[in-house]
Amino acid sequence: MKKIRLIAVAMMVAVGAQAQNFPVGIVSVQDTVKCVQFGIISAVAPDGGHGVQFGGVSNTSANTFSGLQLAGVSNITQGMDKGLQLSGILNVSSNMMNGWQWGAVNYADSLNGTQIGFFNVARRHPEGWQVGVINLSYDTIGHKIGLVNVNPNTDIDVMMYGGSSTKGNIAVRYRNKSTYNITGVGTHFMGLDSKFSGAVFYRLGQYVQLSPKWSLSGDVGYYHVETFSKHNSEKPERLYSLQARLNADYQFGKKFGAFASVGWGLTRYYDRNETYRNRPLVELGLIYRQPRDQHDTWKRAWEEKRSQLVFNDSTMALPERKHYWQAAAEVTGINVGVQLFDRYGLNSDFAQTTLNSLKHNFTDGMVWDNDFFITNLFAHPYHGNLYFNAARSNGLTFWESAPYALGGSAMWEFLGETEPPAINDIIATTCGGIAIGEMTHRLSRTVLDDRDRGTSRFLREAVATIVNPIQGLHRIFSGDAWRVRSDHYRYHDFNEIPVDMSFSVGWRYLADDGALFRGIHAPYVNMTLTYGTSVDGEKHTTPYDFFDLETNAAFGGGQPFVNTLNIVGRLWSTPILDKKDMAGEFGIYQHFNYYDAKPIEDGSEFTPYRISEAAGFGPGFILSLPQTGGMSKLEQRIFLSGILLGGTKSDYFNVIERDYNMGSGFSVKSKTQIDFGKFGRILLNAKYFRIYTWKGYKQEDLDNGFTNIDDLHYLNVQGDRSNAMLLVVNPVVDIHLARQWSITLSGAYYSRRTFYKYHDTIHANTFETKIGLTCRL
Repeated sequence: MKKIRLIAVAMMVAVGAQAQNFPVGIVSVQDTVKCVQFGIISAVAPDGGHGVQFGGVSNTSANTFSGLQLAGVSNITQGMDKGLQLSGILNVSSNMMNGWQWGAVNYADSLNGTQIGFFNVARRHPEGWQVGVINLSYDTIGHKIGLVNVNPNTDIDVMMYGGSSTKGNIAVRYRNKSTYNITGVGTHFMGLDSKFSGAVFYRLGQYVQLSPKWSLSGDVGYYHVETFSKHNSEKPERLYSLQARLNADYQFGKKFGAFASVGWGLTRYYDRNETYRNRPLVELGLIYRQPRDQHDTWKRAWEEKRSQLVFNDSTMALPERKHYWQAAAEVTGINVGVQLFDRYGLNSDFAQTTLNSLKHNFTDGMVWDNDFFITNLFAHPYHGNLYFNAARSNGLTFWESAPYALGGSAMWEFLGETEPPAINDIIATTCGGIAIGEMTHRLSRTVLDDRDRGTSRFLREAVATIVNPIQGLHRIFSGDAWRVRSDHYRYHDFNEIPVDMSFSVGWRYLADDGALFRGIHAPYVNMTLTYGTSVDGEKHTTPYDFFDLETNAAFGGGQPFVNTLNIVGRLWSTPILDKKDMAGEFGIYQHFNYYDAKPIEDGSEFTPYRISEAAGFGPGFILSLPQTGGMSKLEQRIFLSGILLGGTKSDYFNVIERDYNMGSGFSVKSKTQIDFGKFGRILLNAKYFRIYTWKGYKQEDLDNGFTNIDDLHYLNVQGDRSNAMLLVVNPVVDIHLARQWSITLSGAYYSRRTFYKYHDTIHANTFETKIGLTCRL
């Protein structure tokens, strides 16, 4: 075990110049920083220190640090004594912060300094300042300068109302000692036509409490109005409105109230010095006040649910017997069934195979094919999961099932279609099929329970079959789908391998070419899952006993139904840090990432994003810090993976059904998770992909418009000769409401820079935002 740990550390510190006072490495690990520490990806100091800590992605110090932490994504320390944390996104000091934090999101357990950022959180700040858009503290002592300021005495009200400014509105009011802020959205701005229009607004005011039930207030506000009408001479595309109000509030009880408002609104054009509308306002609405002591009920409900589950040897299902030949027959049956359906049911040209076409498949060699992005990099991996699970459902292990995914893919490529066998299909179907297959195999078994009867049993079997169709068919044909057992009835031990699953439903805005107010608004459903324990101090040799899953489905707006599928699964790991203040684990992980979007309807021709990592493997390092101050969990993950097959949008290549480049390269990923116990949590995901398209077309092919190639199916290129840099930054904030329910706010920023050999370099970026209601199962 000691040798394994030494080897793991040596792999992490790949650059050999690791001097005591100037440690350098790809992931630099130094007990105590005494001068400068430099990590190309990350720098880690278990015992803290003083000096400068620089990490390309993140810095972590498990004890007090003095000096400068400088990172591209995140800085984490157990305390800062006279120092500065400067990062692109996140700074965390889980103890005293005696200094400055500069970043988009800042957290300090105790702040005796200054936080400057978009979102600042301080558990205590007796001598501190918070300067930002949103400032949150757990006491009322410190100083705040921001648009929204929240402390434990802040009353948070959800307001729903209608009026003569916008027909329907929903807003959140933050009431402090005598002042308040309101942020919200409204629909159908009055004074326009009956078509849909909307507004986002911010209001700042002061109130007087006349009695326990009555209060009077006054505020001023700024409204941004979108008409969603382009190139219309009869009405403007957008307006702004300055509004003032007097309000009377009446509180029925602790939770519910009502209010009435009168005021005046001045609405003007953005593009010229002219008034659009000038008139009085009248509004009526209801108020729901969030109880201050309600946030920890979700945790109690979850613990009660878990405590009722009983697991022992007599309850767990017995291992299935291994059937190697039956698995091979089922893989063959899958291919035969799909081929016959394509050939006779759909009458597809590619399925009209003959002996002559099969001969060409073996003699003409393999190519890079030109199918759609979703076909090559999502549908093929999903199909590979069927091959993989044909073996898993016959009792085979992970490693024993992997060759069946490869064999099934090769069988289809050479025998199932007239088009030449594709290299990319073999890689995507095999590697992506393994990732999706093992994930669905394990996930489907968490819902099975052979004790159940009736409707409950039917629903369990139906859900498991939807997740893993091959296993579902096995259970139907064997009779296990309805067989009732009094022992050996469970297929997953939640005590040994915990499962944390959440579903979110809400509204999504996807920007067109990065435009702030030009894009699509549509509903979405999101699922996130953490299976197993990321760090537990044990060596792991069973693949996928820990994995993370996130998938997102979009509805409407002309976007793909499945627009995100991300999987990272542990193949092997060993602990390399086991200290009082920090635990660390090094491992080898498999990665599958899929992001897909289409150009916005009635917008530009810009594709917001298109990224794939269908086959990725590489080392990873996970750090876990103990519960400290107001944080119940703090975890930092860093992954480096080699990409065997990836894909990204092309700005020039468009052949048959393909408008994207394929290639290989590498990726660097970071995930920071901070849980604040009963209040909520913050997640920060950052992913960097570099994909090289090695096999491109020749200049003469481009000059001739590919007319010198008889059959474009044999063009056999990955796309444009190029390399692409892709960046995805995804912050997520969960605010717990009651029991397992929470509000989720998230955003994503996508940036792409592609360097072409025969074309100009393209730099494109865009973003999306989401707000949803989340249920933790």
